Amino acid sequence: MKPVIRIRLLSKIILSGFVVTVLFFAGCSTQKNTFLNRNYHSITTLYNGYFNARESYRDGLRRLNNMHEDNYENVLSIFRYGSEQQMQTVAGSMDIAYQKASTAIRRHSMNIRGVEYNRWIDDSYFLIARSHYFKRDINLAVLTFEYIIRQYEDSPLKYKSKIWVAKSYIQSGQFNNAQQALDRLARNKEEGLLDRQDLLLYNMVYADFHLQQQNYGKASLYLENAAKLSRSRNQRTRLTFILAQTYHQERKWAEAQQTYARVLRLNPDFQMAFQARINMAMAFDTESGDAGYILSELEGMLRDSKNREFRDQIYYALAQFSMRQNQEDKAIEYYELALENYRGNRSQKGLSFLRLGEVFLDRKEYLKSAQMYDSTMTYLSREYPEFEQAGKKNLLLKELAAHIRIVEREDSLQRLARLSTTERNAILDQIIEDLQEQERLEREQEQERARLRQEMARHGRSRTQPGETEGGWYFYNPSAISFGRNEFFAKWGERDLEDLWRISNKQIMAFGDMGDFDMMDEEGEMQGGRVTRASLMENVPTTPEKLQTSNERIARAYYNKGLIFKDRLIDRQSAINSLEAVISRFPENENRLYSAYFLHGLFSAAGNTSQAQFYKNLIISEFPDTDFAKILEDPNYAENLIQRQNKIKELYKQAYEAYIAGNYSYARNLTLRADTLDKNLEQSAQFSFLNALITGKTSDAYDFIDQLTYVKENFEGTKVHQPATNLLAYLGSGAMGEEFAADPGARREREERERGLEPGTREEALEKSVFFYRPESVHFYVFIVDTRNLQIRELRNEINTFNRENFGDRNLNLSTLFFDERRQLITVTNFPDAANALEYESQIKEELKSKEYDLEQLKAFIISVDNYPVFYQERKLDEYLEFYQIAYTFGE
Repeated sequence: MKPVIRIRLLSKIILSGFVVTVLFFAGCSTQKNTFLNRNYHSITTLYNGYFNARESYRDGLRRLNNMHEDNYENVLSIFRYGSEQQMQTVAGSMDIAYQKASTAIRRHSMNIRGVEYNRWIDDSYFLIARSHYFKRDINLAVLTFEYIIRQYEDSPLKYKSKIWVAKSYIQSGQFNNAQQALDRLARNKEEGLLDRQDLLLYNMVYADFHLQQQNYGKASLYLENAAKLSRSRNQRTRLTFILAQTYHQERKWAEAQQTYARVLRLNPDFQMAFQARINMAMAFDTESGDAGYILSELEGMLRDSKNREFRDQIYYALAQFSMRQNQEDKAIEYYELALENYRGNRSQKGLSFLRLGEVFLDRKEYLKSAQMYDSTMTYLSREYPEFEQAGKKNLLLKELAAHIRIVEREDSLQRLARLSTTERNAILDQIIEDLQEQERLEREQEQERARLRQEMARHGRSRTQPGETEGGWYFYNPSAISFGRNEFFAKWGERDLEDLWRISNKQIMAFGDMGDFDMMDEEGEMQGGRVTRASLMENVPTTPEKLQTSNERIARAYYNKGLIFKDRLIDRQSAINSLEAVISRFPENENRLYSAYFLHGLFSAAGNTSQAQFYKNLIISEFPDTDFAKILEDPNYAENLIQRQNKIKELYKQAYEAYIAGNYSYARNLTLRADTLDKNLEQSAQFSFLNALITGKTSDAYDFIDQLTYVKENFEGTKVHQPATNLLAYLGSGAMGEEFAADPGARREREERERGLEPGTREEALEKSVFFYRPESVHFYVFIVDTRNLQIRELRNEINTFNRENFGDRNLNLSTLFFDERRQLITVTNFPDAANALEYESQIKEELKSKEYDLEQLKAFIISVDNYPVFYQERKLDEYLEFYQIAYTFGE
């Protein structure tokens, strides 16, 4: 090739490269609407930021779908999104999706004069909105979906976003907002603006809207439509199964059976097919159907070897079927067979326990019911809709069972005490013999387990040892888990997941059913080693003192049982039996009056006027001066009592408002008027404390101390006792002598000078506040601790240590009292003025920060001794924090 030609060719290559480079960099501009720019930014968005965001989002959805467990006991969910806890596990994937999509928008959006020219930007926003939804940032999700609706009028995502708005509202329980969104979508649907995919999602969301509110009849239409629109066989099968469940819930037996049959024709997975067959049997019409046919179908399923692992569910279905047939005894038998055929399905075992608990509760067999509910809480999944309610019943029945067992135990012990020495010793010897036999059997079992462990060690450890080559955490190592499970089984056998699982015999060893003798330790051994007659006799009430203590336990248990039956289980007859036992067996018991009053009400409600009159007469004759007697004698007494109580409350309110307004003389007169009224202890304490505060404003320190001492000594346990005690401690230090000088007029004059500043925001706000700004007063430093987030004991220890090391010469004190049901006050006291308190504040905050305490979790502030009573007694936290910001942090 000639040199001239080569030079020309080289020049063309260089020129072409230069042109391509110029065009490439020109393509990076997001403010020029050219063909090259649009395609460059669209392609880069699609195959870079948006692609990675979408993959992370899809990965999160796949994991949610895999974690989701269907509970066939209830209507299935439309969407397989797992539980709230499971959804939290994909927050990381959704965060990545959000970040990648946001970066794509920031770098490649071509929004020029309000028009977006990059066709993948709306998809990126749609992905961001859905990532917010799955992170449960519902408000952000709705705002982003609504932005798409407003900003991208012609985008195909507009109507999908509208559907997701409704879906978001449903997820957060905002059903009114969801209804409005769905109504707007219904109009768009009528106008033909929704494509096939939009219509599918619209019908699924509308069905979910009704299912969430248990409107099964209304959900059916939308489920039918969605099933017809779906092109996915798995999705169509699921929707059809849910449709069958809605018919089942509505007791439309024929439609339910026909729809379950449709599910089977769609060739579902084994679990759904199994449940469809079970539910077809459960949808049997007891009035017109053939019960024998259904029983034969279920029994046939039991015989099928493929269903061996599901026999517990089949027996459970048979039990439920028997309950519908009103064959309760047969149902109990089947529930117990379901438990016997447990094969690892913990939720199913929990359901069987739950249903048995319900049956025994209806039968008023409370101890059996308590046992079933206790086992329910061991096995039932926390995600099960009835878990919370079952937990409440479990706690209630546990409490009741404890009282029942106290009565049984103490009665049995008293029977044992009444026996002759010969008879009693015979029973004790039998108990000792039984314990020794139990110990012998346990030794033999342990020897057999040891033999099995050795055998497993020889054979099992020839394989990879747990934790050696497979690595990782123990619970990520299948070999380690398998070996551990087998070794545990060899040593202990199959054990339920429960507290004190190592105790093989937690049954009652007693005379009759008198409960244990409190001699068993955690391993099931007798305390102190060998069991003797003397050790077993320790709790037997053989002396008058022990017998009295035993009777007091029985009386309390009967009374507490009666209240549970009366107020919480609404079992009138059991309540009557328990409360009458208090009256008849223990005539001197402290709860005799209350028991009689409750019995009067129970018999009145039952229409038993003679017994109601009997207990009315008992109360009037034995307790004539009580409010109960007066109420029974005078039907208007209760109403008059309420009026008197309201009068006292109104009088206190007026006196307190007069005190706050500085009208101390009028406030004093009102407190004196209260002395003529019949007040309870708490009301008397409030008036006495208010009177003390008025004294502090109008007299000297000595009178103030006398009044506070009266409150402290006479009203322990009331709300004002701790504030009065705190005030006394600081008055005793002498730091407040000048503040409570004998000349109240001079003091008020000084206060007016202090507050008579030039007009301004701060001064006006302070003037309007109910609190006073007195920086020279004794001050406290207060922490308000939410005990749900912080351990108050640890915080107290930290503050005490800090005070001792840094303010040891200041004689600081620490006190704790409740502010409300979830918050407590830690008060550091005895700062001579605001300056010292503020100095302490700066140091303690640095100290806690260095200890990695989250100061945002703590509300902390200084407060003068004058303001403390108003703040604490009236719980004026927000008002004081506003005052604190103005008075002490103004200008910072």
